Amino acid sequence: MLEKVKNIGSKVLPKKEVTEAIIERGEKQLSRLSVIIDVLYALMIYKLFTLMPNPQLDGFGKEELYKVLTESYLNYTVIFIGIVLVILYWGLSNLQFGNLKRTNSTHSTLSILQVFALMLYIYFVRLDAEFPGEVLLMQMQSAFLAIAGFLSVYSWHYTVKNKLVSDAPTVGEIDELYLKLMPEPIVSVLTLPLAWFGPLVWTLGWLLLIPIGWGLKKYRHRIRRKSDNIVE
Repeated sequence: MLEKVKNIGSKVLPKKEVTEAIIERGEKQLSRLSVIIDVLYALMIYKLFTLMPNPQLDGFGKEELYKVLTESYLNYTVIFIGIVLVILYWGLSNLQFGNLKRTNSTHSTLSILQVFALMLYIYFVRLDAEFPGEVLLMQMQSAFLAIAGFLSVYSWHYTVKNKLVSDAPTVGEIDELYLKLMPEPIVSVLTLPLAWFGPLVWTLGWLLLIPIGWGLKKYRHRIRRKSDNIVE
């Protein structure tokens, strides 16, 4: 009896077979997931716009318009940065989904978690507009943007590893997309300690996206050239 148990324990269970039914469900699930995520991104962009000065909600008149715009410029700069970052994440999401042939429950969960992290980022943008200068609020914005970014990187790694990506992208293009996904989470992590130096320094810290994005772009071109040489 003991030998039978040992023999059963020593057997390697076969991997789950990817049947035609699983592939079909994955393709339909990808279509539905894409629609859901696009709608959520649209709602986030709309929500950020609603945080801009509103005479009816903020209680100011024409005479106070100049004062509101000039004295609260940092708050509205943060909102503008939020809009730009959300649009950037939406564009990167389109890049990933454009090369997928199907999805599964794990990838769908990762994608929804990424959007959820961005929604929490917008929540803290809203609080930052109401309580400007709070270090914790700035750090929470950086933290949730970093989480969203690294979830995006891991999501792409998962799709490549589990063969959810179509055959169209080359090895070089797959590696390039990794680098395209990196600037936002890297800068988000770098801005975390900058919050201690005040809102102006923290806000200017997001300009690091320019040199870091430029450097990674140069590195992407190097990878592309190496990939082309290998193909030749």
